[in-house]
Amino acid sequence: MYRAITASLATLVLSAAAVGAETMQAVVVGEGGALKIEPMPKPEPKAGEILVKVRAVSVNPVDWKLGLRANPADRMIPGRDLSGVVAAVGAGTAGFKVGDEVIAIAPGGSYAEYAAMPAKIAAPKPTKMSFEEAAGIPVVGETAWRAIVTVADVQKGQRVLVHGGAGGVGSSAVQIAKARGAYVIATASPRNHDFLRKLGADEVIDYNTVRFEDKVKDADVVVNTVDADTGSRSIKVVKPGGIIVSVVGPTPAEPCAAAKIRCEQTGRVTGELLRPVVDLANQGRFAIAIEQKLTLADAGKAWTSNRAGHTRGKIVLTVAP
Repeated sequence: MYRAITASLATLVLSAAAVGAETMQAVVVGEGGALKIEPMPKPEPKAGEILVKVRAVSVNPVDWKLGLRANPADRMIPGRDLSGVVAAVGAGTAGFKVGDEVIAIAPGGSYAEYAAMPAKIAAPKPTKMSFEEAAGIPVVGETAWRAIVTVADVQKGQRVLVHGGAGGVGSSAVQIAKARGAYVIATASPRNHDFLRKLGADEVIDYNTVRFEDKVKDADVVVNTVDADTGSRSIKVVKPGGIIVSVVGPTPAEPCAAAKIRCEQTGRVTGELLRPVVDLANQGRFAIAIEQKLTLADAGKAWTSNRAGHTRGKIVLTVAP
């Protein structure tokens, strides 16, 4: 009898260990967008995928916007940005091996100990960046790259106006435009002027006291990360043949056509354009500023801060040391 009980207990212990090996800790969206940490199934990489042991994630407005609309019954894991180390590789996956340090956009949520994603939407972590800094790249870096390079095709000597220059996308756009050889003008509150000049901005406008329309004329490109009103007001500062690229919804089409300018949006961020941003980072021409560094347990606090706006750079959550 004793041996049978001992054997049963051993089986239970082994079963518990097996279950533990297949679970992970993750942030889950609850009622009203409340966040809590719960055990969740640990993902397994499918063919063409990698499994990443997450070291850090960063917070984007899309995280809490989706979270506030989520059904609590779905137990959604929020987040997209991550940095970490490849823990496993799916069948037929090329380009990465176990132990590689990477950044990526996680389609199934990043606020967790592990995340799986297609290898094609991951990129090597910049060698000169910490995991916390690197976690801030994916969404804002690719969004800015799409705006400055893919859509606007900014060229050397062009005049580029970036609205909301101190934010995640804005500060990324300033750096990428400068790396392309543009003359960069940014709008920001006074506390961020020196910060933006260090990133490469040639001019900085205080949006609290100055109407940018009174300061900027004949811009080749405007990147709008602020709101619809800012986009509409920007039409008059772009020269004919120029372009407004919006991150915050469409700019009115008829006034754009009347002004003989293009008005476009950045399009969906997939993670497939991270490598050129990593290249700039490795060259020392692209950096991520961290406004706050918190832990995964502080995700709710991070969302509150991000929703309040006026963040300089990124809010980052450390997942594993």
